[in-house]
Amino acid sequence: MPLVIATASAGSSSETFVQRPVAGHPVFEMRIGADRIDVGHPFICAEGSPLSWLSLEGCGTGSGFLHHDPDYSDMAHFRARGRVFGTGEGRTSADVLIGAGFAEVQTTADEPGFKFGAAKEPDPIEAAGPEVSVSIKGRLWLDGGGRTYATADLNAGAALIQAAPEVLGQDGPVVPFAALTFGLGF
Repeated sequence: MPLVIATASAGSSSETFVQRPVAGHPVFEMRIGADRIDVGHPFICAEGSPLSWLSLEGCGTGSGFLHHDPDYSDMAHFRARGRVFGTGEGRTSADVLIGAGFAEVQTTADEPGFKFGAAKEPDPIEAAGPEVSVSIKGRLWLDGGGRTYATADLNAGAALIQAAPEVLGQDGPVVPFAALTFGLGF
């Protein structure tokens, strides 16, 4: 009994934080960062999560709709990502995600549509192909209600783009990539 009284009079308190996202899981986030040193525009990602373990993501510099800069190359990604591991405590959480989708590379201003397969013109400026990736994502829940968070996402993978040697002037069709982005979500 004296131990209980001593603990109560010491004024100790513990505060429990509960994440309370709008749909019971993170729904949407926007991130900005870099995917290559040579890109002259910020790398932007928008991610929507229809399910707690599944998200749909688009990343790139926005060539074709945010800017039409012919002086910079771009690699855009369109993929689904599934959570294979997640952990969290209090205001922080971390996930490991695997992704699959397609990527597009281009050397000048973006043209409409995607060009999959072998190059069909003599001097192609863009090409597309399937990709796979793995990501580590961290979240820090910001508000007391547990609805908004800051996030960091480290993503790496490779795309198999048949026409990459012609478009990028490289030896083979495998195009590796990595990106680090930071943003906000709810």
